[in-house]
Amino acid sequence: MRYLMSIFCTVFDKNYMFQGLALYNSLKRVAGTFKLYVLCMDEITYSTIAKLNQNNLIPVNLDSLLDREVNALRDRTTHGQFCWACQPLICQFILDEFNVDMVTYLEADSLFFSDPEVLFQELNDMSVTLSTHNYSPEFDKTSSSGRFCTQFNAFKNTSEGREVLDDWRTLCFKYDKSRLTFYPGQLLLNEWPEKFNCIKILDNQGAGVAPWNIQRYKFSTENGDPYVDNTPIVFYHFHSYGRYVNGDHVLGSYPIPKTVIDFIYHRYVNEIREAEAWVQSIDPEFSFRRVYENNITVKNIILSPSIENLKSYLRIIKRRLQGRYNVFSDSYFS
Repeated sequence: MRYLMSIFCTVFDKNYMFQGLALYNSLKRVAGTFKLYVLCMDEITYSTIAKLNQNNLIPVNLDSLLDREVNALRDRTTHGQFCWACQPLICQFILDEFNVDMVTYLEADSLFFSDPEVLFQELNDMSVTLSTHNYSPEFDKTSSSGRFCTQFNAFKNTSEGREVLDDWRTLCFKYDKSRLTFYPGQLLLNEWPEKFNCIKILDNQGAGVAPWNIQRYKFSTENGDPYVDNTPIVFYHFHSYGRYVNGDHVLGSYPIPKTVIDFIYHRYVNEIREAEAWVQSIDPEFSFRRVYENNITVKNIILSPSIENLKSYLRIIKRRLQGRYNVFSDSYFS
């Protein structure tokens, strides 16, 4: 059964605005009738999305979710941890506020290439979906980051779906800035398939193609659409994508085949350019984005010699030798 309208939600702040809008635009192309609710982690994000004035792109003010318990969580977490902890909160808010049949959480740094309906069809009489990291063997981080990735989590508005969502909330409230490398909101999802009998682990290998698993696939294109092992990519997760201060694009530290860079990432960069133009058409002063400090160069070491700068430069050399130095000028994607 296809739902008459798909209800999606995501979480981002002003630095992920362009990526979040690229996600929205990709859904417009492939997802049929849908709404995307955005939990806005700052006032600039909320006001900007409101100005875009799209009926199916709905900003949710963070204040709508705040109570004594959530405020205490914010006080004991970093900004990043608090964003992760809000993932189940926005799902619960939408189910409570709008009484929809199902809500699906998406990561803001994803892009859809084909209709996610194929993933919903896998649910059948189950109430919750899980998407595996599907790591390439050489990059397996199951022990630290978990078997599953919180990138496509559908929750039906059933007692079973609500029970799982309540558990996710409990796990996310374990975040604390004193344990920066502990990811309970994702790591502890490992327990769900045994803990609950309503979980569907997605089989479609086109769901959640990402830098940590692209190496395990044979990548190809057909009629302009990307495939892995002859399966259409449903969505790609652009983990760690950002820009250096000088404008260069950073694609993360995993080795990525050049064909993927030239097709998948080239498309993503142009999607973000379109989102940037869209935002600046209603707010010419908007200039926020995810930005990294520039790379250390030989010139930096000469002008500011230090052990730390030398170590940073040696890490760059190592990544170059490993084929994991994914830094490209803006003109490369033009």
